[in-house]
Amino acid sequence: MATLSGMISVDRYVFNEQDNPDLYTTVHQLDKSAADEHLRNLCVRCHLGNPKTEAGPVTEASRGGGCIACHLNYNALAEKAHFSHLENPSDTAYLGFHPFIDMNISNDHCFGCHSRSGRISTNYEGWHETVLTVDEAPKSKHFRIIEETRVFRFVQEDVHHKLGLECIDCHNSYELMGNGTFYAHEENQVNIQCDDCHFSGKPKLIKQKDLDQESAVIASLRFGNVAGRKFLAAENKNRALINTFYQEDSAYFLTKNSKQQFTLSAPAGICTRGNAHDNLTCSSCHTSWAPSCIGCHNEYDPNEPGYNMYTNKEKQGSWVEYIGEFNAHLPALGMRKTELGKEVIPVIPGMVMTIDVNSFDKNLHDSLIFLRLFAPAAPHTTQPVGRDCKSCHYNPVALGFGEGDLNYLIENGRGRWTFNPQYQDDIHDGLPEDAWTGFLQERDGKVSTRLDVFPFSVEEQKQILTVGACLHCHDQNSEVMDQSLFDFQRLLDRRSKECILPVW
Repeated sequence: MATLSGMISVDRYVFNEQDNPDLYTTVHQLDKSAADEHLRNLCVRCHLGNPKTEAGPVTEASRGGGCIACHLNYNALAEKAHFSHLENPSDTAYLGFHPFIDMNISNDHCFGCHSRSGRISTNYEGWHETVLTVDEAPKSKHFRIIEETRVFRFVQEDVHHKLGLECIDCHNSYELMGNGTFYAHEENQVNIQCDDCHFSGKPKLIKQKDLDQESAVIASLRFGNVAGRKFLAAENKNRALINTFYQEDSAYFLTKNSKQQFTLSAPAGICTRGNAHDNLTCSSCHTSWAPSCIGCHNEYDPNEPGYNMYTNKEKQGSWVEYIGEFNAHLPALGMRKTELGKEVIPVIPGMVMTIDVNSFDKNLHDSLIFLRLFAPAAPHTTQPVGRDCKSCHYNPVALGFGEGDLNYLIENGRGRWTFNPQYQDDIHDGLPEDAWTGFLQERDGKVSTRLDVFPFSVEEQKQILTVGACLHCHDQNSEVMDQSLFDFQRLLDRRSKECILPVW
């Protein structure tokens, strides 16, 4: 939040100004290139160091503010005095009522910045952005206006939000304020993982006497006397989760502001049954929906009233983003390379777009850039029941083909898959507008906003669709599909003559 490294590095990557989206940088190193001007016009107001120049509570329109971006809270007297001053500027009574600087960090503090880009804050509450204008928005509780101009519709809230958990209940001080290491991307600093709280067997624990100083201070400030308490530990970076404790073979979770207590549950049996899904992340299965967009175009308009978000000054001329369409559905899936191999993660179309570079620098070379990049996603739309088998193995969106009709046909004793896309092919690369990869095709070159994230290869597509062919006849809850989780190849070797596998 203090460097915007990932945002800046990816933006320069898509503008072809650097060949690696994973380089570390900071907002203070912006130059005069097309990408850096694009960042100034449209992106970097969410820089944590952006100064807060006016008194008043944090709102959905707030950006930056340093420490007070998170820690500022107005009580009723301070807020009343502040607004009295706004109505009568000569009234200085508000100076006698200083707002609180404390640890009562609400979701509202996160909302201003995190309702943009991946829209985690709005996703978490269940709201999805539309392309409707305010005048077009239906007068309904299922629609919401944000920042006076953005229209959202309700889809489904995250199960943790429904239970009353706030952002800081999962994301701790080391994630939010740093741990002494500079990271190229925000997700690299995240400690928490689903199985830190939802685990099987004995958990990893840290005793109160072994807490690091920062965790010890925060635990005592939030919960008082925690002597003798055993905390769950995050597997990643081994930090204590100070709002958890382990007692008599049960694990408990406390919300940091409201102090609600929950007993933590183990993963459902289907999550750990067999080995077929060992490389699936929890979010690849338990994400209920994710935002996606297609048809984006960026060009520079010298006559557009603009804004420099780094200096907070108005200017003449600005990059303008034209959006085609917003969608909300189960996310596409892709592969991320890890130290141990590969894992399946949810992805969203981060940039299926064109950029008219010539409109900015007037150079004719590379005047129009076309990109088809998807981005690793943390949608924050968790549902308690995972997606079903067909939603992955019989779903073109999940495989990266985009929306359309994916069908398994059996003709003359032979099986084959067909796909008819919903959207027309893009003139730049011949793939459907919302696709990440082609049906039974490979993709190379620039494919994602990270160098370690890829669409499924043809071989991986075939493996997924072979299971889909079984689901064409067998119910996903049948005994045979349950057995497939343990040794799918053995099941194929013993199949009956009625089982028709695809011919590729």
